[in-house]
Amino acid sequence: MNEWNDIAVIAPTTDIDLASVPRLREQVDALIDSGVRRILVNCQNVTFIDSTGLAFLLSRARALYGREGLLSLVNASPDVARFLQIARLIDILHVSTVERPAIPVIAPDVPPLWSKSFTIQRGVEHLAEYRHRAAELLGTLPLTREECFDVALAAGEALSNAYDHACGGEGGSMSVYAYPDRVIIEVRDCGCGYEIADGEEPAESLERGRGIKLMRMLVDSVEVRRRADAPGTQVRLIKLVG
Repeated sequence: MNEWNDIAVIAPTTDIDLASVPRLREQVDALIDSGVRRILVNCQNVTFIDSTGLAFLLSRARALYGREGLLSLVNASPDVARFLQIARLIDILHVSTVERPAIPVIAPDVPPLWSKSFTIQRGVEHLAEYRHRAAELLGTLPLTREECFDVALAAGEALSNAYDHACGGEGGSMSVYAYPDRVIIEVRDCGCGYEIADGEEPAESLERGRGIKLMRMLVDSVEVRRRADAPGTQVRLIKLVG
């Protein structure tokens, strides 16, 4: 971090997500309390911002604005810029998704072309690892780069929920299934379990962000259900291919 009078530059060394936000919040709040009014966030090493990171940045930008200050992001990658573009629409224009056609049902006897499953380790520091694993698998499918990024972003939101709301991720899992016409990602946690009905608007929190709404914008189907096999929640994401 560099600081000159009432101007400061901070450079996160990793993604701005559920794992890194607590430390960044302490750093930025200390700067604001000390009288800094202009904060530049150098995103040179940031490849991903999730809804928790977005909520943090928005709240501190508003705090600075109320003190006649400004928070800016610089050196943002195309992927980070894309996310900010999507998120700005959510927050400022209150965009709701266009109703999509029903997803065709897969016959029970049709196996996936391949599948991969991972047990989620306890500790939010592992969040980026599983997010990047999902992105690598998506990169093997006939999806555009933008589609891969969108689905990986949605998977990251589901993983953030698993870590944030249930046992720090312990006992959870992530599975990726590839079919000829779709990819399915399932993230399971071991929390108390909750459901969100199709079309239901989840309660929003400024600090937690708008993860469910963001996921619905990024993929073709989002199901949030209580697990049938154990206590906890399963988030099921479907993205059609082709």
